Amino acid sequence: MTDYSPLHLEWPGCLNVRDLGGLPLTGGGTLRPRALVRSDSPSFLTDDGVTAATTYRLARVIDLRRPDEVERYPSPLADLHLPVQGPGDPIEGPWVHLYAGLLDRRPELFARAVAAVADAPEGPVLVHCAAGKDRTGLVVALALSLVGADPDAVAGDYEATNARLAPRYAAEADDREILPGRETPPTRQVIVGALEHLRTRYGSVEGYLTGAGLTPGHVRALRVRLVG
Repeated sequence: MTDYSPLHLEWPGCLNVRDLGGLPLTGGGTLRPRALVRSDSPSFLTDDGVTAATTYRLARVIDLRRPDEVERYPSPLADLHLPVQGPGDPIEGPWVHLYAGLLDRRPELFARAVAAVADAPEGPVLVHCAAGKDRTGLVVALALSLVGADPDAVAGDYEATNARLAPRYAAEADDREILPGRETPPTRQVIVGALEHLRTRYGSVEGYLTGAGLTPGHVRALRVRLVG
């Protein structure tokens, strides 16, 4: 287990915003600060929240939500809309099936999202979906794995979302529709299992992404951006 503690950012209206700077790498060193930020949807940012996000001088905001989500809950930030689901894609129940299904059905969309992190202008890149947990968790884990992030730290960062979203889940407990297999929040083993699925089926995370269109140039640029 690592002793890494993520930098949670206070953007009123969002519960799940953190800068991944300082996350440890397998071979030593850490991720650069103000390079990669993850969050839940900015749609509910207050005026103060918008100011806080704007003040962070984001170079790119990558919105992974479906078009219907964007239409229903527009974002006040200038998002680059790159959904990682296609129209009519099914939503599986258990977490492990959900993640494997997302990855296997749309590798080109995940590769496109990771490429958008790599080739963004200089400055912090924000990746978000609705809760900042599933789709964001996958894209962030893919990017972190490519640059050699410590696997335990990747898993811990993923699981940190549970505590951040707990107040929202408690408030919505009577109204939320819970699919079979999702009665409890996903543990770190869910993201570990998703990455292991890619290694088993595609040889590696990099093999999965480059087979779907990510170029060696993107991989190099991502490493420069996140590691230096």
